[in-house]
Amino acid sequence: MYWLTIATSFAILSLLIIADDPCRYQTEKGVIDISSLARTDDKAKYPDKAPATGSGYKYSYNPCKPFTELPSCQGVAACQVSTDGKYSFSIGKQDSAKWNSGGIGGSPTVTYTDGPKILVVTLVCSKDGTDELEALGESSTNNYRMRLTNKCACWDGCGGGPQTTTKPQPTSKSGGVSFIGGTVFIVHLLIVNIVYSIGLIT
Repeated sequence: MYWLTIATSFAILSLLIIADDPCRYQTEKGVIDISSLARTDDKAKYPDKAPATGSGYKYSYNPCKPFTELPSCQGVAACQVSTDGKYSFSIGKQDSAKWNSGGIGGSPTVTYTDGPKILVVTLVCSKDGTDELEALGESSTNNYRMRLTNKCACWDGCGGGPQTTTKPQPTSKSGGVSFIGGTVFIVHLLIVNIVYSIGLIT
């Protein structure tokens, strides 16, 4: 009973974890801001990119903002489309974005998910004006990779410096519980469950 209660509490907590900002990432290294790369007309900035090795699919990606690509990708960060255009599949949503700084000497990445599908976009810093998306295809089942080369992939390359505007508190996907409020509630719930369970055991 005790362990079941703990597991249930952590499962509920995991449902309220909020994704990172899909447009902007700030660490002690600086800021990566890809918002200026986004198209805002519901289309992909980088449409229909084919991997170097033929796979029967092409890939589209729009940094920061969701887009739609027929027949089936709606409100996505990235889309996998059959070369004949008959089929399309979401391979990531903007509201699932998770950043990684890349560690020492590594390139930063942003990861998107949609169900079992995982897309990792590696950001390559370029200061010579290069703006290129390479679709690297499906590295293993439901795991996809892309490489984005741009000056905005550099630390403080675009929109650098600390953010000066006040950001509103993010809300949960249901729109009803804020991240901070929801977290406090769940932590309290977790503590109550632990105390209650210990009482049952003793």
